[in-house]
Amino acid sequence: MIKKNTLKIIAEIHPQHKGSMNEIKRMILQCKFSGADIVKVQLYDSKKLFNDEKRGYLEISKDELAEINNFCINNDIELSASIFDLKRVDWCSELKFKTYKIASRSVDDRELCEKIISLNKNVIISLGMYDFVNKKIPYEGNNIDYLYCVSKYPASYEDVKMPDFRNSFFKGYSDHTIGNGAALFAIARGAKIIEKHFTNNKALNIQTEMAHVCSMDQTDLMNLRNLGESLSLLQTQVN
Repeated sequence: MIKKNTLKIIAEIHPQHKGSMNEIKRMILQCKFSGADIVKVQLYDSKKLFNDEKRGYLEISKDELAEINNFCINNDIELSASIFDLKRVDWCSELKFKTYKIASRSVDDRELCEKIISLNKNVIISLGMYDFVNKKIPYEGNNIDYLYCVSKYPASYEDVKMPDFRNSFFKGYSDHTIGNGAALFAIARGAKIIEKHFTNNKALNIQTEMAHVCSMDQTDLMNLRNLGESLSLLQTQVN
């Protein structure tokens, strides 16, 4: 029997939820039944973050976040969020989030990052836009896990310079490529966390929701769980 939870899979449902609370709940159930450990949303003020309101319909309010969190609790799956401002960190703290995500674009926002890290919860940081040539690892802490990432939607295999996770400070991989190939390769190289967008329709190509094409659907997620779990277990045995 395959040991469970040797691999953590995070299913990102934002912006693929299209601004619909009903779709969010449907996607949460699909992610739960297909093998995700965590579902993740994004919390931002569209005008502040993007300098326009084109993504305003994708924003999640404080009350909506509480409703989503309760739905996750009732269905036994963890909710996490990429958080882009201090006010929304407080929302998650009030709801007793266990895991916080710092997106690549927020790594240089030291006030935001230090506040999140100071909560002493699990913090996952993507480094898709980080300048490793001129900078060191941005933050130190026993509660921080770093993800290798290529910040393109979609990223090509040529863009990916996959590290050997067994001999790297990276704990996992945030995947923006099409299909499961890169994620499975990352697991074979020792990644213990895989983050990937989730969608119900890969064919959608809305300007504000470009991640559909590089997202996983239910079948992809189930395959990633089953194959990834086997690869992760083999890695544990080898090590």
